[in-house]
Amino acid sequence: MVVETLVLIDAHSVLYRSYYAFIKSPLRNSRGLNTSAIFGFAKTLRKVLDELKPDFCAVVFDAPGKTFREERYAEYKAQRPKTPPELLQSIPYAKAIVEAWGLKIFELPGFEADDLIGTITKLGVENGLKVVIVSSDKDLLQLVKNDVVIVYEPYKEKFYHAADVKDKLGVEPEQIPDFLALAGDSVDNIPGIPGIGPKRAQQLLLRYGSLDKVLDCEEKIKTYRNLALLSRELAVINTEANVNIRIEILKPGIPDESKLTQLYQELEFHSLLKEINKTEPHQEAIVLMQVTELSDDAIKRILKKDAVGFAGEVNKGIWIGVASDEVMLVPFEHQRAIKEILSAPSVVKVGFNFKAQIKELQKKRLKLSAPFFDNCIGAWLVDPNRKNFAPQDIVERVLKQNATITKPAEEALWAIRVYQFLFPEIIAFGLKSVYDELEMPLVPVLVRMEERGVKIDIDFFEKLEGELNAELRALKQRIWSLAGTKFNISSPKQLSEVLFQRLKLPKGKKTHTGFSTSSDVLVNLINVHPIVSEILRYRELDKLCNTYLAPLPAHADPVSHRLHTSFNQLGTSTGRLSSTEPNLQNIPIRGELGKKIRCGFVADTGKMLISADYSQIELRVLAHFTGDERLISAFLNGEDIHAATASAILNIPLNQVTPEHRRIAKMVNYGLIYGMGDWGLSSRMDISIEQARAFMDEYFLKFPGVAQWRERITELAKRDGFVRTLSGRIRPVPGITSSIRQEAEAALRAALNAPMQGSAADIMKKAMIRVDKRLQEMGFEGGIILQIHDELLLEVEEERCEEAKEMVKFEMENAWRLNVPLIVEIGVGRSWGETH
Repeated sequence: MVVETLVLIDAHSVLYRSYYAFIKSPLRNSRGLNTSAIFGFAKTLRKVLDELKPDFCAVVFDAPGKTFREERYAEYKAQRPKTPPELLQSIPYAKAIVEAWGLKIFELPGFEADDLIGTITKLGVENGLKVVIVSSDKDLLQLVKNDVVIVYEPYKEKFYHAADVKDKLGVEPEQIPDFLALAGDSVDNIPGIPGIGPKRAQQLLLRYGSLDKVLDCEEKIKTYRNLALLSRELAVINTEANVNIRIEILKPGIPDESKLTQLYQELEFHSLLKEINKTEPHQEAIVLMQVTELSDDAIKRILKKDAVGFAGEVNKGIWIGVASDEVMLVPFEHQRAIKEILSAPSVVKVGFNFKAQIKELQKKRLKLSAPFFDNCIGAWLVDPNRKNFAPQDIVERVLKQNATITKPAEEALWAIRVYQFLFPEIIAFGLKSVYDELEMPLVPVLVRMEERGVKIDIDFFEKLEGELNAELRALKQRIWSLAGTKFNISSPKQLSEVLFQRLKLPKGKKTHTGFSTSSDVLVNLINVHPIVSEILRYRELDKLCNTYLAPLPAHADPVSHRLHTSFNQLGTSTGRLSSTEPNLQNIPIRGELGKKIRCGFVADTGKMLISADYSQIELRVLAHFTGDERLISAFLNGEDIHAATASAILNIPLNQVTPEHRRIAKMVNYGLIYGMGDWGLSSRMDISIEQARAFMDEYFLKFPGVAQWRERITELAKRDGFVRTLSGRIRPVPGITSSIRQEAEAALRAALNAPMQGSAADIMKKAMIRVDKRLQEMGFEGGIILQIHDELLLEVEEERCEEAKEMVKFEMENAWRLNVPLIVEIGVGRSWGETH
């Protein structure tokens, strides 16, 4: 038997979240009306109806005036700020939209919307319906009941069943009023019991099961009985509100499309207008217009648009998506028209992968000027954890439609369609400034870097490869001799058999091919048998030869000997750049071999290389975020931060800190940045978990600002499902509330690390934009050629090297204002190795 569904929408919750989602950049129509809340509400309503397909539906509003709770307790919600006037102005529009959809509206003086929702929910359950409550209000979670009543949070696209409520709050749904009676609720000003917080409330309810039993058994709490009972009375949802409803009247009516059209036109919701009577994309007609005259009205139409789709076609022209069902071709012969479109300051050019588009346009001596919107970057900013950002993948994610995009005309058409839905998401997540100030200006910088490339000394690489191959052959013989047999050292299965069966070394964790031979396992066996250090050395040299020394010369231009890598803005979830063909991001930078490889990257004749490396940037960001006085003081005084940390956590004077002490402190500092717990730190430092926990406890005692920040960021991550960097970039951490321990711990590590790594990426990108701009203004022939980790590598004219050094240091150190200074270490040389 199919169970019918009743959907109840908490209008105030949706309007409130929508209004504040756009608070930094409010949406307004041409009359100046703030339409943020209305747009979010209308979009959510459409999404709910499309996806949940309710058999019965009602939208519930808060009635004006006092409720019975305020009559009972005057301080209830008294601390809340008044509803902003612009949000109040949105309510009549929201009601009009609901009515146009053919849905019933309910509100009841003296009661909150929660009480009406509770009452209608009870009615729905009594009539055998499944009830879905659409709201972000945690109070409504108390109504959840197995699979009969669930809560759907639209902004997180999350359904809350009973188990999810338990994961989120630590109590069963029906225990929430008792939980709030004990712990109180600062949001609604429910007093609770003095001295009892959420953790203690959870423990009490786990032990006793209910507030009544807690009051019977806990002597210290008994004295607050009246306060506890009042708090529960305020927290519990009234499911017996005096409202006469028959379930039949909640069946959705036929939407009034003309009324919806009129409302959306007045509000200027163009993307929502397109959805009215929308057919499937394969049924839509694509109108192709070829512009043949510069005076065509088509050009004027394009220049009057706020945004147009854009895609270039080699040797033909540029395709412009004028509307969601119309594209035009502007041939390359019409240079004046094309330049006018490309440079139009009031028209947003929207496309996919603008870095590639810019390169193709430059071949025609054409320049794309801002503003332009890259849907690939936009989709990545909204959901950086995703891996695929091809146009068809973005269409599927944003528009929930399948698309086969094989022609530039189709690409231009889909570009403008995606933009109409994706750009409001950018605004809603507060990511517009990240795009405008960092990601968009970075695109032409990366284009110039890729075109310059970086020169390598091919003879040097070939010679070094020969030396390392000779050492590899010698290592192989020594390993075979120590093993007493010949085998494939690069085979994990054969290596496992030799080490753990033939040589009887202590076994680690089991894998599908045998016992693990990972580096982590082998490092712990170095002192057990001499073969282990030889194997680790063999692996290191083999990787260098196969990953760098052999492939890099093959990628170099045969004439200029320059590598032209491709930098990817979308390659990481933290905001850092990645590169491919070849990958230059993982070039080893430490140790003797790392230095040797860098010596193969050289300056061209008459040029010099400048390396500019941020010093301890992530720790400086940590000091800024946490506001920890000891951390900030150390950086302001120019102290060695690792020595200062060693002095603090080991309780020794700064002048008595040894290199070993500093090494320990450095691992603690960076371990905490990467979100490690005691187990991870013990593994990293090769010490017991108890020792690692002692180091962490002492660290948090001496750096309390860091401990408090970690608690805050954990709470925010659990509340929002993401964390932010300095620029406002988001890093979603969807598993942080998971009941699977490993998944939740991994998400927590990401949440603690992302603000540091992501902010370091923000600062570096801002520095790249500033340095690139100054290089052009000062007329340098060279420029930035590589960005790796926290370092920029530049190639400039030898005679202007000092001038460039001063400029680069100034621009990088002033790229972002923190509570502590940014320090850049500068080096110069004819090779990258010489700069360090």
